[in-house]
Amino acid sequence: MIKLKLKILATLALISAIGIDCTSLVKPATAQTAASLAYHLKQAGAKLYGASWCPYTRRQAQLFGDVFSQVQYIECYPNGRNGEFNSQCQRAGVYSYPAWVIGGRTNEGMMSIQQLANFSNYGTPSNTNDKVKICDYKADLIFYERNPQMLGRKISSSQSSLANEWSGIRRNIRGCQ
Repeated sequence: MIKLKLKILATLALISAIGIDCTSLVKPATAQTAASLAYHLKQAGAKLYGASWCPYTRRQAQLFGDVFSQVQYIECYPNGRNGEFNSQCQRAGVYSYPAWVIGGRTNEGMMSIQQLANFSNYGTPSNTNDKVKICDYKADLIFYERNPQMLGRKISSSQSSLANEWSGIRRNIRGCQ
């Protein structure tokens, strides 16, 4: 066990010495996947706690690109690194950044899009067994993947082509006719 720990430390030292930025190894999501996942996280009530001065928090936000504004983000140090600690972060018990709180579970540390999707049960709405809600939710995910510019917006009656697109998506989901 000690030999393994020494090997890990030596590897980390080597990586640090040659200047590899490990955070750059996590790839940003495509715009479609980011939009769909952001929608899912919003529906699930997910919260991302972070600190703007933390490079891992910044990198976590970058994974979402333009749709990061749809993620519920709580800044733990709104007045900077030496400022007062946000009481929301304290109540959530978050002291390491970034930290995701989803469905009462907390995961501290940066997560890849795939890890975040798995942690948040992406692809299924939370707290329902209602077949209609599940079908609508799945249609929403596909719709937002195709139309990331619509994330966070309702389809108005004047946007019949979008409403028709959503209805067509829903009809094509197995078991959701």
